[in-house]
Amino acid sequence: MVRRALLIGSATEGLRGPGHDTAAMAAVLARRGFQLVVCDGENASRAGILDAYERLIGQSRPDDAAVVYYSGHGTYAKDPSLADGMPGPGVVQFIVPTDYEESTEDDFRGIANVELSFLLSKLTERTRNCAVILDCCHSGTMSRDLETGAVARVWPRAVPGYLARAHLDALHRNGLDLSRLNAAGNPDAVRIVACAPDQKAYEAHNADDVIMGYFTDALTRVLGALDPESGRFSWATVIDRVRQLVLERCGVQRPEVEGPGERELFGTGQVEQVAYLPASRQRRWVRIAGARLLGYGKGDEFAIHHEDDLLGAVVVEWTDGHSAFGELRGPEPGLELPVGARAQVVSTAMPALPVFLGTGSGSLAKHVEEDPALRAAAAEETGSVRVLAGPGGSVLHDAIGPLSHPKPAEHLLGDLKRIARARAVLRLSEDPGMALPAQVRLELARVVDGVPQPLPTSGAVLHPGQAVCVVVHNDGEQYLYVSLLDVGISSQVTLLNPAHPSGVAIAPGTKYVFGGDDVTGALPGLELGWPSSVPPEHPRRESIVVLIGEDRADAVLLQQGGVRTGSTPNRLEQQLRRWGAHDSRELITPALTRPVRFAVRTIDFAVVPAPAPGAERAVFEVDDRPAPVAPSSEAGAPSTVVVRLPALVVHHNRTFRSRDFRLDTLVVTTAADGNTSHHVHTARFSGAVDGTRLAVEGNPLFRGEVRERLDVAMWVSPVPEVDADFSAVSGKSAAEIIDSVEAVLSASSSRVAGLYRAGFLAGERFGTARPAAETRVRTADFTFDLTIEREPGRDPSFLG
Repeated sequence: MVRRALLIGSATEGLRGPGHDTAAMAAVLARRGFQLVVCDGENASRAGILDAYERLIGQSRPDDAAVVYYSGHGTYAKDPSLADGMPGPGVVQFIVPTDYEESTEDDFRGIANVELSFLLSKLTERTRNCAVILDCCHSGTMSRDLETGAVARVWPRAVPGYLARAHLDALHRNGLDLSRLNAAGNPDAVRIVACAPDQKAYEAHNADDVIMGYFTDALTRVLGALDPESGRFSWATVIDRVRQLVLERCGVQRPEVEGPGERELFGTGQVEQVAYLPASRQRRWVRIAGARLLGYGKGDEFAIHHEDDLLGAVVVEWTDGHSAFGELRGPEPGLELPVGARAQVVSTAMPALPVFLGTGSGSLAKHVEEDPALRAAAAEETGSVRVLAGPGGSVLHDAIGPLSHPKPAEHLLGDLKRIARARAVLRLSEDPGMALPAQVRLELARVVDGVPQPLPTSGAVLHPGQAVCVVVHNDGEQYLYVSLLDVGISSQVTLLNPAHPSGVAIAPGTKYVFGGDDVTGALPGLELGWPSSVPPEHPRRESIVVLIGEDRADAVLLQQGGVRTGSTPNRLEQQLRRWGAHDSRELITPALTRPVRFAVRTIDFAVVPAPAPGAERAVFEVDDRPAPVAPSSEAGAPSTVVVRLPALVVHHNRTFRSRDFRLDTLVVTTAADGNTSHHVHTARFSGAVDGTRLAVEGNPLFRGEVRERLDVAMWVSPVPEVDADFSAVSGKSAAEIIDSVEAVLSASSSRVAGLYRAGFLAGERFGTARPAAETRVRTADFTFDLTIEREPGRDPSFLG
């Protein structure tokens, strides 16, 4: 048997971690006897990746092991008529090779998910021992994590739908047989992904000050800690530990394992998932084998069983590199454990919140030292909360900005405990071996006048006063009980289903709308607000944690600080109770808990502390705007850009049945302070016939400075007898200005058609970094190239 691995690192558009990722994976896999092929730099081009993958397929034999690993950007293309968010119909996902920006309409350089699935199908025909590992975003827009400043591994803007359609059409013409693909996923390959399909994956400096993907860093550390000769571990068990490590650093990135996750690492044998861990006596201690490898540590609690008998409980007091140790508590503390004794997790301790205490913290330092949910942090520690003294008192800060108003330092203790509890909820994960394989689909929507408007379940941008709803679909064959915990801007945890505190029962094949009125059937939604305790200075993340159980679990325990119910609590209730009773470390008798399988999902969005901008009424044939993102909290350096439209090709001059028409182009620039300015350019054409290439006079359409956002809108209309007067155009936002221009055009002509709408952000260099293929726009009747260039020598933001 030969072990082979293909490692692909595509460092494009600002990513700095893929090279470190592939090096770390190479070290781990070499230790396990893999022959390595690394594709990076120019070798990670589309052709280079496909060629290396085909060679791996050709070399593989039935008894061989094969691993394919990718680190880099992920992106997608969508058909706006079909796709509202990710994932969904009309969406094609891509990985981004290093030559992606050389794409043209006839030579697209991305690699689509269907191509990767087709290659994997060919590979598993040669060997069933396959694992595919992807450290990239599945969807979203280029952003930075609001808590850590980590870079998201997603291309800065969506690929135009026409490029995706053209690429897939070309694949089909060249013989790509999609009938070979299993609709439920390849059953012979383990697929390990850095995040859920609608989430982002991030990279940042790790504990060794090396920039790596959160996921790859965690995966290589876990694999590196396992002795290849020490025993068999399943992918499900390993990824459970990886998931915990990633959630500790980033509460909105959740690694997943798809396919036969119960397989042993790099093999095809089945390993029973770890629901119980071996327990044995080691002098005064009970040793729980493997507990440390799975992330358990001091304060975590286990019940010790032998067959059907409960022998006692163990609270972990110390660990080594593999196991956890604690004293047996129960009727016979000195009992010699029989062979076959096993430990079952009862609850895990809330991870301590790192707090950096600046000067003037006073007695708060003592309270932090005494509280098990808090710990003192070093000045440079990532993810810590800082207590900084100011003229009006002490203020809590995180990486974004102030979390509180000035107050005496000792009055911040309650805030710190609330933040610690909120972060623990965001990191909530299933017990190893007890994860519920729930077939659940989640939808997030903004509610406008009782009508849902779909949003992505990760990365949406919302405003106070807007309302949302969450739809949970139960696509499985068993009843599920679902609760929603909102982790708000101030870290307050609120149960969103108070009328059903033990979870909403959702029958198989049905759905439930959180935010709807069960009595009237109306959809008022859940209204968002901005808490008075948090200064409204910067956008902040809000999250909804979805708890999905096979049994009822009283989630209100978390809000009410350990309220006891008359029924026997299950392990999920036990966990929520412990976190709710944040001042207590009481031991809950294991005999009073029941095992229950549950799953956890997370929805997150940014809330901007400002009223929502007015909705744009104008409709355009092609709308190429990116998904909305929260505005930057800092003003960037000004960029001077030049917008040009060299020519316009007329395919069918049927819109107005006239050879004389006009093209009006509006450019709106938005500064970091939110103020807008605009410029309208008009071009007139006479005697145009089908197939004509028309020169657009007066280029460039715009030359000027922009800081935050650049918007473009284009209309065509017949040449009117009375020219349009744009002097009355006004508005405080791009939407208001665009609607105002369309109103002026409509006043002078009864036939005005919105042709094109686009928006470009500072993070994507206002469109100047677009691949050439994305500058071409094709509508029903026209084709044109809209180019945006930086003006050399006048743009400090592009220097270097």
